[in-house]
Amino acid sequence: MSIQQGRPQSVTPRFGRLDADLADVQSAAVRSREFLLSKQHPDGYWCGELEGDSMLEADYIYLHTQLESGDPGRLKRAFAEMMRYQNEDGSWSIYPGGPGNISLAVKCYSAAKIMGLTADDPRMVKCREWVLAHGGVVACNTFTKMYLCGLGEYDYDAVPAIPPEIVLFPKWFSSISTKFLVVTSILVPLAIIYAKKPFKKIPRAGYR
Repeated sequence: MSIQQGRPQSVTPRFGRLDADLADVQSAAVRSREFLLSKQHPDGYWCGELEGDSMLEADYIYLHTQLESGDPGRLKRAFAEMMRYQNEDGSWSIYPGGPGNISLAVKCYSAAKIMGLTADDPRMVKCREWVLAHGGVVACNTFTKMYLCGLGEYDYDAVPAIPPEIVLFPKWFSSISTKFLVVTSILVPLAIIYAKKPFKKIPRAGYR
């Protein structure tokens, strides 16, 4: 409640329910606990499917294309799973029910091209229109641009340089030996890609 000109006025809670009392909170906690326990295996552990956004499938297709490896059947299944999550507007989201993400949409578009979808496929048309309406490739993050560089669709000179000599920098700046996620899973791979500049041109007649 708030007071304005002598009259109490109700205020809509900004974050969740503020009208729940302690009994409601305790009841919700008990129900949550019982639900979790109902999913426990008799041996004591929990098991469930680990899911992520469609970037996993897009990266899988990209990586095996670069390495000229991978089982064709698995690649097709990854492609089918990726396409299953395309939004009605042609984009892809990084979480269920979320807005379209420009970097993910470009990655999925490129992976779909690798897997043989033509530029005039309705799903590709919708994605391309959505991407162009939201800034195009230049609006993507660095990781997506590096992904495209490896396919000859973007220029390595147009992405930030992560030189492998970073390993020689003093520890106070950034030590490769650290266990920080940003170093082990991002800086090192980007430094290797910058040094090697992998490139594999995929022939796609008529693509945009």
